[in-house]
Amino acid sequence: MRKEIKNHAKHRKAFTLIELILASAIIAILAGALVGIIYNSYRNWKLGSNRSTLLQDGRAALEQMTRIIRQAKGFISVSSSTDPAGQITFVDIDDTNQQFSRNTLTNEIQYGQPGSLNALTGSVSNLVFTCYDINDNNIPDPVQVRNIRGVGITATLVDPVSSQQFTLSDRVFCQGDPLNNTLVINEIMYNPPGGSDAVKEWVELYNLSGSSIDVNGWTIWTGAAGNADLLISHPQFGNGSTIIPAGGYAVIAANTTDVYTESVDNGGFESKIKSEWQLNNFSRTNLNSHNGNYKLESTVNGTDWVYQQITVPSGLNSYLFLFWESTTASVAQTQITVTIRNTSDVILATGYSGQMNSTWTCHTMNVAAFAGQTIRIYFSTNKTTSGGALFLDDISVAASYVGINAVRLGVPDSKIGNGLANNTDTVAIVNGSSTIDSVTYVDTWGGDGDGTSLSRIDPFGPSNQQSNWTNGPQNGTPGSAN
Repeated sequence: MRKEIKNHAKHRKAFTLIELILASAIIAILAGALVGIIYNSYRNWKLGSNRSTLLQDGRAALEQMTRIIRQAKGFISVSSSTDPAGQITFVDIDDTNQQFSRNTLTNEIQYGQPGSLNALTGSVSNLVFTCYDINDNNIPDPVQVRNIRGVGITATLVDPVSSQQFTLSDRVFCQGDPLNNTLVINEIMYNPPGGSDAVKEWVELYNLSGSSIDVNGWTIWTGAAGNADLLISHPQFGNGSTIIPAGGYAVIAANTTDVYTESVDNGGFESKIKSEWQLNNFSRTNLNSHNGNYKLESTVNGTDWVYQQITVPSGLNSYLFLFWESTTASVAQTQITVTIRNTSDVILATGYSGQMNSTWTCHTMNVAAFAGQTIRIYFSTNKTTSGGALFLDDISVAASYVGINAVRLGVPDSKIGNGLANNTDTVAIVNGSSTIDSVTYVDTWGGDGDGTSLSRIDPFGPSNQQSNWTNGPQNGTPGSAN
């Protein structure tokens, strides 16, 4: 046995070089395969992680964009729907200009105030905005920003490692119409030249909607909400209504505002009877039915008449003749005709004709067509019953830069809100707890004490964008288109 063991040990040999080389090769192949598997697994994990992060950041950015744009109060500009470097600029809920855009150098979606943008997400090769109107129709290029009621957003993300592309999209509808699409502050006379500002300041409203709006109970304030004034029909030049028709204008002025310059002292019939007036059975009486201290009264059964003589100046937008009338007689048995005549009593035009009213009613006529002439305004009345009386009051003739068809609104005191500051101020129109429109102006926008107004360029555009305001003409265009 020992001999056999000895012989076996004697014949045992070490690994040959070839065997060692083969073994090493096999081990290297196995190790390489294992490393490859580990590397590929890591690479796939890394790609998946990058892709997941890319999509997660992209979706978060898109959600932020839709949330903010949904509350936009107005749009300023938007890129073409075919522009991969998209941008949209708008007025946010806090009346601040904001912008979303794609930086073509960094391929980032950025957000913030124009000129001071911060990155939301990166690796974006395309950002496209598509706009829709109130009827959900695509708005063609170039987009009229006033018509935007919805915005489609499409972003293309690119994985920087694999170059694989992913498209994300969403669509947002604005909450209500931008700018409330109802009533806007359209023109402001905040720094009229000469004299006290408060008695010359006015604010014009424009009804953008397709139906009339009653502002009864609404308020206007300047500076702060604590300075609110109730909107009422102007006590002298209003017709008792606070309803602004579709596409119509309203002018708000304090009681003492001389947007009108009266040509008849203290309201005509309310002052001394002028020597050129012809009176026939009219007598003055003190009534408490209207603003003035004195009225003209007639109890004549049959016809009666009186006139006011004036000289109409030249160079005015309008020259208004206003009077109030009422009767305690049966309305059906009364008639009043107001004619415009020359000093030879030749009738030039009929200003008003109809039955009188049981409540005080104002009538307004524009006599600017008779510029440079001396005319007489004749009141001819007829009462076919012996009962009751006819009353005339507040006869006024006034130079006016206010459109003849404008609604005249006033406030209960002698100034609008806290008055309109000459350098910077805020003007707001409020319905209950809802701010319908507000403007924070700066004197560099226009209308700064040179006799011009601050005039809105686009009534559908943003209220607090300087580029949407400019100087109006001398005296402005209160009550008519800018």
